[in-house]
Amino acid sequence: MRIKDSLKFPASLFLILVYLLSSLAIEPNPKRKAGDRKSKPSKIRQTIVLSIDGFPAYYWSDPKYHSYFPHLAEIFREYGAREIATVNPSVTYPAHTSMVTGLDPAEHGIYNNTLADPFEKNDGGWMWYAEDIKVPTLWDLAKANRKTTANVFWPVTVGASIDWNLPQYWRKKIPEDDKLLRVLSTKDLHREAELAVGSPLNDLAKDEIKLKTATWLFSKKKPDLMFVYTTDLDTNHHGFGPGSEKALQRLVEIDKSIYEFLQSVGAFSPKGPAVVIVSDHGFHSADSVCAPNVILKQKGYINDEAGTYQLTFKSSGGTALLLASPNTVIPVQDLQKITSEIVEVCPGTEWVLATPATSSQPTQTGQAVTIPNDNNSIQSKIHPTALGVLRTTEKLFISGTRKGEVFTKSQTPIHGHGYWNANPEMKTIGFVYDPRGKMHSFQSVKDVFGIVKDLSGIKEKKTKGPRVSTKP
Repeated sequence: MRIKDSLKFPASLFLILVYLLSSLAIEPNPKRKAGDRKSKPSKIRQTIVLSIDGFPAYYWSDPKYHSYFPHLAEIFREYGAREIATVNPSVTYPAHTSMVTGLDPAEHGIYNNTLADPFEKNDGGWMWYAEDIKVPTLWDLAKANRKTTANVFWPVTVGASIDWNLPQYWRKKIPEDDKLLRVLSTKDLHREAELAVGSPLNDLAKDEIKLKTATWLFSKKKPDLMFVYTTDLDTNHHGFGPGSEKALQRLVEIDKSIYEFLQSVGAFSPKGPAVVIVSDHGFHSADSVCAPNVILKQKGYINDEAGTYQLTFKSSGGTALLLASPNTVIPVQDLQKITSEIVEVCPGTEWVLATPATSSQPTQTGQAVTIPNDNNSIQSKIHPTALGVLRTTEKLFISGTRKGEVFTKSQTPIHGHGYWNANPEMKTIGFVYDPRGKMHSFQSVKDVFGIVKDLSGIKEKKTKGPRVSTKP
């Protein structure tokens, strides 16, 4: 019957037809409330964690910088990037280890980039080795969940239980280092990667090479979870300063390479991976230097001739922890005298004594410092044996040197980080793309741990009290 013939139906028959058609409609489950309909859980995707070392939050919060990372800026605008906090000390290796453990440095064991080694017996060695991490990492938990992992240069991964591991490591930054990397990487993987990409992979390799390597590794090995670490922005910030034309022009190039990498792995496509983009710290510039170890040496707490010390400041750049040699006990009164002298000589510094949570020891405050007092968190969050921390909000670099004057004006700016994480310059960025459409809380670099567990479907055995090491 034609549609126009239906117009000749009697009204009663038309009403009957409408009733029959409506009765065939599928009604919702009467036991389920409106808005409470549960959809079938989406399949867990592969997950990529990409770190851009040294990306300050003010690059994202200030639109004037967006033209220097147009691809990332567009992605951040569409899916939502966040300003996040780093840890103390605000340096690379502790922050990246906090990302993969969810804990502060005092808990995970990577207290700084380098060891407390005042006489350089370790020849400037960094904390490269995964065995120094005291708690389970994301790659450990992934393995326990029968998921595969891959890595391109993520810090503190030498010897890590990663299926396809290309760790960051160097000694002299000469071709001999490539032989070390071939041995330290998963067997035959380093050479295979170099042949596939057509370029050497070492600490001198540009981010473009690392990202091309990550593309190859993702497509060739198809890991469930992959870590990728880029370094060139941080390097250019140290060399030329944040906001400098050279650093920003390099950011333009890095942005293009990151975009090409994300395209190559199918990010933001219907079947693409989940993506976390994060940085470890911001950046600040100093015009003066404080060298507190000069005073410790003058007072006999450091003996260069004998190669011994009772006290030493371990610098992170904008902060310095005071550490004692094993079995050394220094009365609090003596510490206060020493640190009062340092604060007086170095304007803009503040000494915060590490005290138990039940204590209310006063702090010594220098000029123009407005950092909140949180002295009972030093040993629980930063370093378990630290006696205290020297810190600043000023354009001041705290050096570990034992030579020269205690306080000097620098002839050239010193670009760095390591400042207290409450300082706005140390804020950095965090971004999550979850193909399932789920929103994630992202306030700190430590949140990467929980976010990635959720994205990857990694389950962790629940224990009472704080998470403790299950590593041998």
